[in-house]
Amino acid sequence: MSHVRLHLSPVRQLVLVAVLALFVGVAILAWPVIGKNAPGRPDSAGPAPPEAAAGGFRPTKEQWAGFKIEPVRLVSFRPEQVTEGSIAIDDDLTTPVFSPYSGRVAKLIAKLGDHVEPGAPLFEIHASEFVQAQNDLITALANLQTARSQLTQAQTNEKRAHELYLAQGGALKDWQQAQTDLVSAQNTVRSDEIALQAVRNRLRILGKDDKEIASLEAQPTQKLDPVTIVRAPIGGIITQRQIGLGQFINSTAAGASTPVYTIGDLSTVWLIANVREADAPLMRVGQPVEVHVLAFPGRVFDAKISWVAPSIDPNTHRLSVRANVGNPGGELKPGMFANFSIITGSATTAPAVPQRAIVYEGDTARVWVAGEDGTITARPVRVGQIADGMVEILEGLTAGERVVTSGALFIDRAASSD
Repeated sequence: MSHVRLHLSPVRQLVLVAVLALFVGVAILAWPVIGKNAPGRPDSAGPAPPEAAAGGFRPTKEQWAGFKIEPVRLVSFRPEQVTEGSIAIDDDLTTPVFSPYSGRVAKLIAKLGDHVEPGAPLFEIHASEFVQAQNDLITALANLQTARSQLTQAQTNEKRAHELYLAQGGALKDWQQAQTDLVSAQNTVRSDEIALQAVRNRLRILGKDDKEIASLEAQPTQKLDPVTIVRAPIGGIITQRQIGLGQFINSTAAGASTPVYTIGDLSTVWLIANVREADAPLMRVGQPVEVHVLAFPGRVFDAKISWVAPSIDPNTHRLSVRANVGNPGGELKPGMFANFSIITGSATTAPAVPQRAIVYEGDTARVWVAGEDGTITARPVRVGQIADGMVEILEGLTAGERVVTSGALFIDRAASSD
C-alpha cells in the first residue's frame, strides 16, 4: 500500500490548525441545541415537571404511574374533643386510716399493695390509752355489779317492810324508807349501766369490736396488755403506708393530721381529663368517653363523664372533668397517663379524603383533583374533623370526585416552581 505524504509549508500548517480549532468550537456551542432536539435521545435529567394545561396540569404517562388517585368517600364523623389526663384513685372509695391511740408502733402487719378485708389487722401499737380504757371497763363492770347487788337487797327489804306493814307488824315510815331505798338502787343501776355503755363506746371508738369488748368483759381481772391492734375499717388495697416500726404516732385526739394508712377500693377508678379552656362550654355530665392508655395499645375503656369542675385552673387554664370506669381486674393503675376522646355530639356523614391528600399552606388547605380529560387541578377545601386517617371536607369536594392521595406534594412543588 502506497502512502501519500503531504508537504505543507509552516504557514499553511498554522492556517489548517486554526480552521480545525474554529470547527471544534462551533460544534461544542451547538451541541446543547442539537442534542435537545435529536429524535429518540433519552432525557437523562430526570422526569420533567407536569406540563401546563388549561386550568391545571397534564402529567405524562410515566408521571401518572407514580401518582395514586382515590375517590372522595362518605365517612361518618362524630364531634369529639381529644385531650390528655391520668388514672386516679376513686376518692369516694378511699379511706384514710388514723390511729385511735397515741403510742409507739410495735408491729407492722399490712404492707403496701396488700389486699385487706374489713377488720383485718394493720399494725400493733403500745397504747397507754387502751390500758386506761381497760381500767375504766373493769371499774364500770364492778360498779354495775355492786349496784345490782344493792338493788336486789333493796327489793328484798322493800318487800319485807311492805308485808310487815300489811300485817300491822311494822311502821308505815319503815315501808316508805324501804321504797325510797329501792328507787335509789334502781337509779344507781341505770346510771352504772349508762357508764358501762359509755366505756364500751369508747372502746369501739378506739377500734375494738363487740367480740373483743365481750372478751375483755369475760375476764376483767386478766393482766392488762398495753399492746393493741389497729384494724382496717374497710376492705381494699393498701395504697399508702406512712408509719415505721418503732415510730411514735399521735392519735387524732392528740392532733394527728396525717393518716398512717390509706385503703382504696380499686375496683372502680377515676379518669381525670384536662380539657382546653376553649372546649370547656362543650363539656356535660353524662357524655361518653373513650380512654386509651399506653399499657394497653389498641384497647378502649368506655366511661361517662360524672363530674365537671366548676372553674378553670388559673395556672394551666384547663378544665378538669372526671369519669368513673370499672376496674375489676385492677389493670388500670393510679397514675397511668391516658388519652381521652370525649364525644360531644351525634355522628354525621360527610365527604372525606386521606390526610396525605391535603396540602397545607398557612391557614389554607387544598387538594389536587384528577379530571376526566387527564389534567390535575388544585382546589381549595375547608377541612373539619380527623378520624382514623381521614379528613372531613366541609367545603370544596363532593363524594365520587377523584383526588391525588400520593404525589400531591410533588405536583404542588412543581406547580409552585412553574
